[in-house]
Amino acid sequence: MTDDLSPAAVVRRLDRGQQVVIPSSNRQVLFGLLVALVIGIGLLAFFIYVVTATIEDGRSPWLIIINLRMWALVIGIVGCLVVAPIGLFVRMRRRESLVLSPVGVALARRDQVLPGTLLPWQDIEAIVFEKAARRGPRAAGYSLAEEATRRRLGRGHHPRLLVRSGFVLSHRRLFPVLRAAHARFAPRVHGHR
Repeated sequence: MTDDLSPAAVVRRLDRGQQVVIPSSNRQVLFGLLVALVIGIGLLAFFIYVVTATIEDGRSPWLIIINLRMWALVIGIVGCLVVAPIGLFVRMRRRESLVLSPVGVALARRDQVLPGTLLPWQDIEAIVFEKAARRGPRAAGYSLAEEATRRRLGRGHHPRLLVRSGFVLSHRRLFPVLRAAHARFAPRVHGHR
């Protein structure tokens, strides 16, 4: 990571009219792949041990086939050794990034801003750092203004959007960057400067 992504450096670059790109983290993808492979290999080893022990004891192979725990092991093995690597490879190939600009924040894929993902600073009432679920970790999010909530989500929806994870900045480090950019550019958009 060659760019300085501190809140002050980001605001300076935004003041010059430049966009700030916060890329997705390949380290997190590779760590997830490593964890999935280790768990998958462990489940596969346990599956092989159970099957060989059952066959060596002279028990019927039907005991393995009708046992729901064995099916759960098979699902776990397929998930960890097939589905997870494919999903993580696709995620790495997408190269998603968060793009901050003086206008707002958007999601980009392969250096192209995705249509419909721009969230203008004036639509954001506050940048929050709170728990997404009661027992989950804290995450950065956008608290939408009342008009933006009605326009984007319709009636009866929660006016908060969570920032996606998987970027080079964790939610804890991303929160002050978003908060500084919002504090700098939201008043200008609202005309309070």
